[in-house]
Amino acid sequence: MIAQRRLTCFIALAAISILWLSPGSAVEKDNKAERKEGEYKIYSSGKDIGAEKYVMIVTADAVTSSSTSDLHNPAGGSQKITLTTRLEMDGHYLPRSYELKSEVDGQKGSIRGEFAPNQVIFGYSGGGRSLREGLLLGDHFTMLDTNVFHHFIFLARLFKYNSGAKPQTFDVVIPQAKETGTIKMRELNNETILIKGKKFNTTHLLVDSGALQIHLWVDSERIPRKIAVPDKGVEALHGN
Repeated sequence: MIAQRRLTCFIALAAISILWLSPGSAVEKDNKAERKEGEYKIYSSGKDIGAEKYVMIVTADAVTSSSTSDLHNPAGGSQKITLTTRLEMDGHYLPRSYELKSEVDGQKGSIRGEFAPNQVIFGYSGGGRSLREGLLLGDHFTMLDTNVFHHFIFLARLFKYNSGAKPQTFDVVIPQAKETGTIKMRELNNETILIKGKKFNTTHLLVDSGALQIHLWVDSERIPRKIAVPDKGVEALHGN
């Protein structure tokens, strides 16, 4: 079983590290590939600190996603941060491999993860150092990198909608924190939100990590149009 840890580093944009489910509820897919791409504009305490562009391709038996994020450190100064990711999963959003590359003011780092049944080995490199660490996993889990907003799409698509107020539990792998954990999600209400003058009809979901609460406003295609972490003053808006 995946450890029941309290996750403390969701959306940890103020301290980005240079080193670093249950199947059956996913959106139904046929053999035709579904391609989704978009951009999250990211704000910290109301200030625009950058954007994340992503591409996701979904088929009946595989899901791949890639992203590039260009950010300014919200703690201040002129520090520039670039993150690129590539993730391969099966048709139920169960990871097969993951790679994240970072560059902070010219200093490069990376994370590479290779998944096998009930385990993953992560290789971390940066600052002239390297490290390999393994994690034991359960049978059902998905990826939730703490600084990659489009990963919330996977949770939004695994969630079973209109199932009442009882929270649903998901196990996640958090590579930058070098740990696993459990989150709870529940449906709050239906809301119409406005992003860049455009209206979106959404379902408001609450994600509870035990230490943080993350709010998702999810459209009919199961794409979070707004992600908010009130305790961190962080928002990500997907208006395109």
